[in-house]
Amino acid sequence: MDILFCTVPGTFSSRPPLSLAVLKACAQQAGFTASTIDLNIEIVNQITHNPHSKELELFFKQQVIGNVGDAVADLVEYCVDRIVAANPRILGLSLLTQENQFFATWLCYHLRFRTPNIRIVIGGSGIKTFIAQPTVDFAEFLKSNCLIDDYINGDGEYSVVEYLRNNHSAPGINTSNWQQIDDLNQLPFPDFDDYNWSQYSDLGVPICDSRGCVRTCEFCDVIEHWTRYKYRSADSIFSEMLHQIQRHGITKFLFYNSLTNGNMKEFNRLLDKIIEYNQTHADPIFWDGYFIVRSAKQHPESFWKKISLSGGFLQLGIESVVEKVRISLGKNFTNEDIDYHLLMAKKYHVPLMLLMIVGYPTESREDFEFTKQWFLDREEYARVPIKNVVLSLAAILPNTQLDRRKQQYGIIQGEIPTIWIAQQSIGTAERVAHHDSLARLILAMGMGANIGNNSVEVARKETA
Repeated sequence: MDILFCTVPGTFSSRPPLSLAVLKACAQQAGFTASTIDLNIEIVNQITHNPHSKELELFFKQQVIGNVGDAVADLVEYCVDRIVAANPRILGLSLLTQENQFFATWLCYHLRFRTPNIRIVIGGSGIKTFIAQPTVDFAEFLKSNCLIDDYINGDGEYSVVEYLRNNHSAPGINTSNWQQIDDLNQLPFPDFDDYNWSQYSDLGVPICDSRGCVRTCEFCDVIEHWTRYKYRSADSIFSEMLHQIQRHGITKFLFYNSLTNGNMKEFNRLLDKIIEYNQTHADPIFWDGYFIVRSAKQHPESFWKKISLSGGFLQLGIESVVEKVRISLGKNFTNEDIDYHLLMAKKYHVPLMLLMIVGYPTESREDFEFTKQWFLDREEYARVPIKNVVLSLAAILPNTQLDRRKQQYGIIQGEIPTIWIAQQSIGTAERVAHHDSLARLILAMGMGANIGNNSVEVARKETA
């Protein structure tokens, strides 16, 4: 086999990854043999049934070995055995986030010992500490210590093919410079044939319709990484849906992107195609994707009916219910627009997940209380349509507009992105306390609050 693509464990997700299937399809289209193993889900399922599951999760999230050193060694050995059995010439390791880095170091070390002839190349957002930072620090660390041979930075679909052709000077290979793919319609459909769908408790076929975002929110690192918003045509997306349905019999699709409704013309065309399919098939299509709030004029009632008929589940990037805070950070819609979306979603039974940032630098203590009251005033939307609320502690991510405006906001940065203090002297401990109280309130209302970033736990620990 020319190349084996594997996820690196450490991301506690019950959803299938997209990267492996995309890269496999690109390699095969270019004439190379390729296969995939989702080591992440295999390890997640093993940890779930392990009596020391909590300690093992702590190992992945905070690099604490404690009393589970032998169990961790067993997990590493399991992954090495799976890779060795596949006997690839090249091993491509996909790191989704920085949470994969600690295990990746262990894995690469043991692979070097067991299989020194396998060439190791890593890629994905996790090869850096943060996606928008200019340096590829973690990948360079592994390479300088001979734990990997090479790394691919940025979009890897074309770069991995060039790597297989032994062209190591192509954009993104062993460099911080890379080229964003201009036409996503030209990529082959992902190949999921190696996936064991029964392993995933949150089952759906991953699909990518766009990269980047049409907004310019100051806290966001996605727009710093993909500087141009690229959207596939409705024809291309729907053809891929039909292809995957025919091949795997799964009609739920998980959009792995930053935004599904960035291109309203193509998005409406896609909804029409899905609706037509659902009206003529016993097993309808369902989909789940990120969604931006717009005015009622841009999202008329007829549009909401289409969302409902197409089987949509919307993840709304609200960020803050304090209008002046939200608009200043780059979300240019009103609280009236939010209420309109809640009303339409309830009327047409469109399930929603609200994505919220807790304790933004421009928020005051009065804003904290306003946020609680905002939820209390909207109790009628609990469960229908609001299924869940994801709360993320405000973070100053490197190389974002917010990071560049730290002096303007009077921000003093701590050791991690969620540790900071601003002009109004609302410290991390107070923001964490507000996060926790808001989560308890939302849970009590039946909206199902989730912690949206692991650094909340770290911040809570640091400020205890």
